[in-house]
Amino acid sequence: MSEATPPPGDNPPIPPTGGGTPPPPPPPPAAGTPPPPPPAYGQAPVPGMAPNGKQYAEWIWRVLAYLIDYIPAAILGGIGYLLAIMLTTTSAVERQGEIYGTPYSYTTVETSTSAFGLLLALFFYLLGILFMVWNKGYREGTTGKSIGKQVTGYTTVNEATGEPLGFGMGFVRLLLLWVDFAICYVGVLWPLWDSKRQCLLSDKVTGAVVYKD
Repeated sequence: MSEATPPPGDNPPIPPTGGGTPPPPPPPPAAGTPPPPPPAYGQAPVPGMAPNGKQYAEWIWRVLAYLIDYIPAAILGGIGYLLAIMLTTTSAVERQGEIYGTPYSYTTVETSTSAFGLLLALFFYLLGILFMVWNKGYREGTTGKSIGKQVTGYTTVNEATGEPLGFGMGFVRLLLLWVDFAICYVGVLWPLWDSKRQCLLSDKVTGAVVYKD
């Protein structure tokens, strides 16, 4: 007796041949594929550039600006020195004496500057200092530009505000600049390796930076 044929539609699926091996997985990404670029805020800063896109002043240009600023003060000091020399007299003085019964005699050349000559030298020296206070303290503090920085095309501002330092802080910066010179020039050489090209005391203490126009 033959088995009954199952009704259509109820036939079980025919198993795949070869034991039913599943298809292979997709291949992994190729080796050496570059990673996605980092976000913009993670990019390294450009050397010599501030975050606001302005360029910090190079050391050699700051030196040139200071030399231009210093020339008038040096001239005033030189005038006072020359006037003092012109009012200095030279005379030969003979001196005699005796040491253990042995007489001696010699002549010396002595110079003497008159009180008026000393006052003139002091006057012109003070004029030179007053010029530096006006140029580096007041002018650069209130406008951002000393005479030297105006010639070379640079501006000194407060890093936090972007505005000039003001006369008071500009004067403090001038005093600290002289200290930068006094410590074996280390302070004024500091911009050579500083990321913001700031002097050690005069710029960092006052929060000043120098930008190229």
